[in-house]
Amino acid sequence: MKKLALFFCIIILFSAVLPSTISAQTSITEKELERFASQISQQRGFTVTIEDLEYNLAIYDANLQEFETINELEQFLGEVIKRDGSNLDLIYEYYELDSDSLEALLNEFGESLDDYIFIYDLESAVDFYIEEKIERDPYFDENLEIYLKEVSAIRGFTVTREHIEHSLSLYETTLEEFKTIERLSDFLAEVIKKDLSNLSAYFDMSKNDVLQLMKDNGLDINDYVYLDDLGIDLYEFIEWDDEYSIDFDYLMKTYDLTDEELLRLEEHIGNILENASDETIERIWNLADRMMAFEEFDTATELTASQIAELVSIYHEFVSIFEFDIEFSLIKDGIEEPLSLNALMSMTELVNADLKISIYNLQGTFLADLIITGEMVSSETINGTGGAIKTKQTESKQTFEPVQKKVESEATTSTVKGAKLPETASSYVANSLFGIATLLIGTLIFIRARKVTSEK
Repeated sequence: MKKLALFFCIIILFSAVLPSTISAQTSITEKELERFASQISQQRGFTVTIEDLEYNLAIYDANLQEFETINELEQFLGEVIKRDGSNLDLIYEYYELDSDSLEALLNEFGESLDDYIFIYDLESAVDFYIEEKIERDPYFDENLEIYLKEVSAIRGFTVTREHIEHSLSLYETTLEEFKTIERLSDFLAEVIKKDLSNLSAYFDMSKNDVLQLMKDNGLDINDYVYLDDLGIDLYEFIEWDDEYSIDFDYLMKTYDLTDEELLRLEEHIGNILENASDETIERIWNLADRMMAFEEFDTATELTASQIAELVSIYHEFVSIFEFDIEFSLIKDGIEEPLSLNALMSMTELVNADLKISIYNLQGTFLADLIITGEMVSSETINGTGGAIKTKQTESKQTFEPVQKKVESEATTSTVKGAKLPETASSYVANSLFGIATLLIGTLIFIRARKVTSEK
């Protein structure tokens, strides 16, 4: 997993530096939407219209105007239910259903499987409907007392109903929203042990380091019953970029990488970094400084001759460090045309076209193709990526990912997918921010690995 994070940091850096003068289309065209709806219809097995997509987005307080690319819209809507239902196995397994019982459940609430297009929406509905069918335990209060005694034994002090109510308030919920103690227990999750022996695994740092961090920030371990609650309060003091939080499937899909290409690139880049000298590391930091030096711009027409020369120099330095041989081509209407670096630098936009980056090693062995779509890359991408590297060189905070919880209820099902996308966001901005996080992870792993090796 760490090697994958290291690999993706390089890929994101590469894609951030390379097509940095290409601007994007500003919105999805009607023709693109019609083509997208047609593709979904073929997968789903019945006609899906643009109006259907608008209706689905409205459930989450979103609309088509908020999305600048089909890829961005597709990522938000999620996986389409296949016409034969063959990709519903996880729902069947998790909720102990089959096709007949799923249909029966939906029928109870006046619906059918044909009312759903996307898996996420179906899963949310199933979860809500099953919860609705569960009757509240008539002995809930009595069982709560039993649960409190069990938790007290684990925690090492008396845990009261007030402790539970406080924990639930952190997630904006109450005891009344839970119908069984089992569901309450699952929601509150792991109890902090009396000897604090489970702090280390949860925060990925030593117990003493956790306690010291709490002391430094005025927190008392005796004020906490659950690990997740402690995680919430420590979150602001811990920089989290856990490698397991990376959605590698999403990154592979974004850059159209196959498993085989990923493995070839991982092996090549891994070999380069494993054998990197201190001088090479210094070259990487210098690249960060140079990227941060770029002032605000949107397209190449806003750059001076010296800035364009510097951008090309950064690219060549990157290729030199990682021993790549790069070829560019433009794909439009299924036709691929070779593209020189100079021609690439002079482009201002990609309209109904993709940029293909073919990567070889210096021996001419093919490693991978990356597909870059016409989404915005500006000085913000270059500067932000450079800043990410430099920040990580000077910080050494421990990392973890805070938990996020929600209780399914009639009040929450309409927004279960989460908040709508900001109106100012573009898919490339989102990808760039995600790429920066990945870049930080890979750089940190690399530096830590080198420190451990040198210390030994």
